[in-house]
Amino acid sequence: MKNPDAAPKKKARCGVHIDGFNCYFRVFRYRPEWKWLNVQSFYENLRSSEEVIAIKYFTAIVEPKKPFSETRERQMLYLNALKTLPKLTVILGKYQAREVRCLARCGEVYNVPEEKKTDVNIAVRLIDDAVKGAVDSMVLVSGDSDIEPAVQWVRENHPVIKVTVYIPTLAPSWERGTSFYKSLGVACRDLPLGDVQMHLFPEMVPRQDGSLIQRPALWVAGKQDTGPRAAE
Repeated sequence: MKNPDAAPKKKARCGVHIDGFNCYFRVFRYRPEWKWLNVQSFYENLRSSEEVIAIKYFTAIVEPKKPFSETRERQMLYLNALKTLPKLTVILGKYQAREVRCLARCGEVYNVPEEKKTDVNIAVRLIDDAVKGAVDSMVLVSGDSDIEPAVQWVRENHPVIKVTVYIPTLAPSWERGTSFYKSLGVACRDLPLGDVQMHLFPEMVPRQDGSLIQRPALWVAGKQDTGPRAAE
C-alpha cells in the first residue's frame, strides 16, 4: 500500500542538445509549416517522464556576408522566438564558403556554403554536462555521425548518465549510427513527429519588452525551399 504522505519521486534531470541544421535539412525544409516550432514545449512533452532542465540549440547564421538576406531574416525571427524560452540557449557556429572544384571536364571552381563548428560545439557541451554532473539524462537530436565519439566518451566515463539519440527524419529509416549507438547501450530511434503541430509558437511571440515577433509568411504548408543549400 502506498504511503500518501511519501514525497513524490524526483524526476531525472534531462538536458537536450539539438543540431538545428541537421533537423532542418532532414525534416523542416520539407515541412515549412513546422518551422515555427516551440522546441521547449515539444521536448518537455516528449520527455515528460523526466524534468527537462536545459535545451541547447546549435546552429549558425546563414549568408552572413550578404548586406541583406531574406533567408537570414527569417532565421533571425525564429532564433529570436527561441530566445524567449526560459530553458533554451542558442549556441552559434559559423556559416562560410568552401571552395570546391568540379571534377568533370570544366574544372570550374565554386564556392559552396558550409556550416562549421556545430558538431564540435555539441560534443563539448555533452562532455561538459557529464563532467559537471549537470544532468542525469542526455538527449541528442542529430543524425550526424561526427558526434558519435562524444557520446561514446560520455557512456564510457559516466555510464550512470542515460543517453538517448533521436534521428530527425520524415520516414522510418535505418542508419549506421543506430547500430553504433545501440552497441554502446544508448537508446537510438527516429524522432517522433506525430504531434509537432501541437507545439508551434503562436503567430505572434511576445518578447519581455512587450514587442512581438511575427511568424514568417512563407512558413506555411506547400512552401518547400528550393535552393540547394537553403536554410531556416
